[in-house]
Amino acid sequence: MTVRLRTIPLVLVAAGAALTLTACQGGSGNDAAAPSSAGASPATTTPGSGSSKNSSGAGSSSGTDTGGAAAQPGSKDATLDSYAYKHPCAAEQLAVSAKSLDSSPNQYVVSVANHGKAACGLSSYYPVVDLGSKDAADRSHDIRPLVPGGLGGAPAVPVHAGHTVYAVLDTDPIGAKGSNGGFDEINVLADKSFPNADTLNFPLATGAIVVRHPKLGLYRNSISDAVASMRTANTSGS
Repeated sequence: MTVRLRTIPLVLVAAGAALTLTACQGGSGNDAAAPSSAGASPATTTPGSGSSKNSSGAGSSSGTDTGGAAAQPGSKDATLDSYAYKHPCAAEQLAVSAKSLDSSPNQYVVSVANHGKAACGLSSYYPVVDLGSKDAADRSHDIRPLVPGGLGGAPAVPVHAGHTVYAVLDTDPIGAKGSNGGFDEINVLADKSFPNADTLNFPLATGAIVVRHPKLGLYRNSISDAVASMRTANTSGS
């Protein structure tokens, strides 16, 4: 059997070698070294909740979770009080409510829950609260409650992820009788550092009595402790 060998001209071999060399050199240039770009998914937050006439800015807007943005999920540091002191809470990561106690209709529990992924700190010892009329155009006649005096140190309250702190308001701590003077609304700002647009508005219970000097306690981790703190209120709040 005769085997025929195909002869490749030297000119074609040389041209092929030149093309191979050019291709190798192109692979080491800037285009080959440039990394592929992939956009990171934006962070999402769980908005706070609560009835508010300021719905455009109070507890319903979404944004970066200030308290949890710097913490990795499951990070031990993000569960510490020291972490909370360094990471202020954002209104968007808090859910605020104010509800009357069944056992005492003139006492209201202000609850502030952290729905973020890490602990955060409130810069206030207590919420900013005033009592007024929902239809009033002039807020200068609203009533501010008394609060506990003798406060000192850094005014920061840690709120851990998934946890709630409480403050109790008593609109009639002296057991007065009569009408509520036209007051039918509780206005709550969870932290004094928040803008007024984050103020939430809650209705007073029907027939609630509001005296000249209602009382408000400090933020506490339980309702019973918050009630005890409220009873010590003796000075005008700032």
